Amino acid sequence: MRSRGCQSAAPEDVRPSFLIEHDCRRRRRHRIHRVGSAGVRAVPNRYFPGMQGRRRWGRAVSAGLLVGLLVTGCTRAEPTEPTPEPPSPATETARPTPTPSPTVDLSVPPTRPEAMATPSADGAAAAASYFISLYPYVYVTGDFTEWDAMSAPTCEFCSESRVDVQRMLDAGNSTTGASVEVLSAEGIELSHREWYSARLRVKQGEGVELDSAGTVVSSNPEAVYDFDFAMTWLEGAWRIDSVGLHPAGQE
Repeated sequence: MRSRGCQSAAPEDVRPSFLIEHDCRRRRRHRIHRVGSAGVRAVPNRYFPGMQGRRRWGRAVSAGLLVGLLVTGCTRAEPTEPTPEPPSPATETARPTPTPSPTVDLSVPPTRPEAMATPSADGAAAAASYFISLYPYVYVTGDFTEWDAMSAPTCEFCSESRVDVQRMLDAGNSTTGASVEVLSAEGIELSHREWYSARLRVKQGEGVELDSAGTVVSSNPEAVYDFDFAMTWLEGAWRIDSVGLHPAGQE
């Protein structure tokens, strides 16, 4: 379904330029303010100063009681200062070494999931996930074998993506990054063993298009999108009839 105020009915195809893009740039963004666990803002603890000690006063001795008495041996005992303990040697806490994220080789074709061999809602979700995982692969390699096999003639997203890849290759350009990760996938059976739909939430990594000299031609930041697929199970295989997309959460 298209986001209100951007595109009309869904699913419709959206033509990407090098990476997935959208036209909903004038949408108002709302800031999210974190609150405490009880639903209110977390307030720092107040500082309480230390309590003051009370003074002890000795009783005054009457001067009359001391008339004619010889005061001897009256000395005040000096308080003994505690011996400071030697400081303990500082111990260093070992910090864990961060593990770098594995680099995805986009030149390797994605693996077909076993679930897509079955005409079902789960099979539709698996097939849609596999198809979108081919997106960065075809941009990096120019290999359209699997892409074309699953693309129906009615799928404009499929055909226009292919045209854009060919444009890039003809110019001698290449792409780096732009990997995709399927965050969630759901399939729906519309007609038993025939028509299906699927909705995916996909995170696309930052990507760059370079010319033959290594100069940046274009770049796109990391983003998350919702995809709507219309699909057909035909002669034992999946066909992608159409693909619509919009930024995640913008119906």
